[in-house]
Amino acid sequence: SIWVSVLTELRSLNNFLWKPSENKLKNWNSHLAQLIRDMDFLDTETQPPEDSLNLETDFNTPPALAPQCKSFKWKINVIDTDGHIEGKMVTSKDVWKLQNSKVIVHFDEDSGQPIGDSGGLLGSWLGQLSNDVNLIPINYSDWRLVSPHIKERAWEVVQSKFRFDDPMLRKDYVMGALGSRCKDVKLRLWREYKRDTQIETVQNRPDNVPEDQWRHLVHMRFTEKWKKLQERNMNNQKNNSMPH
Repeated sequence: SIWVSVLTELRSLNNFLWKPSENKLKNWNSHLAQLIRDMDFLDTETQPPEDSLNLETDFNTPPALAPQCKSFKWKINVIDTDGHIEGKMVTSKDVWKLQNSKVIVHFDEDSGQPIGDSGGLLGSWLGQLSNDVNLIPINYSDWRLVSPHIKERAWEVVQSKFRFDDPMLRKDYVMGALGSRCKDVKLRLWREYKRDTQIETVQNRPDNVPEDQWRHLVHMRFTEKWKKLQERNMNNQKNNSMPH
């Protein structure tokens, strides 16, 4: 297995650790680079999380990776546990602090999309939630393949802050919007932290992103399969932008 190979290489390193020549160090770096390229990470996107304790978090503050919350205030209604409704002016950051009350989200019945200030607030807050890599890890290839356990936990968090007239009817739209925000997070991180080589990119891990998540994401995006997919997407975009 790949781990046997890793141990073998580590033992070989020990043989010249005290007197490493320049050529030996180059050979070692070459071996290490090849091992990283050859590592076949298990795809756990459809598997339940091994340790559910990692998902037990107090969602009272925005995620560490989230950009600075804007101070724009939305005019919305909140409902408490006793059913009392109160009008408020709140920022998206204020939503994290809500205790025993939820923001009422209004939907357009024809389009099925959230409307008004409550819809704008929901979208802004979902953008912040998508930065929580402990709740929604970034090392997945397709949102549709993300573990149902992870999505269900995220949906529970959303419902702890927002009140929907028909949760099951609204769930698909809300989770689809969250998936789009998560894609934006991955794109932003990749643009900011990608380097020329796989090893350099692994070493340039963003703060607050777990090492295993970043290594897995980098591995996926340096594969030939991913490169071909990107080339195909770029060609499709060019074709779509051509005048008819």
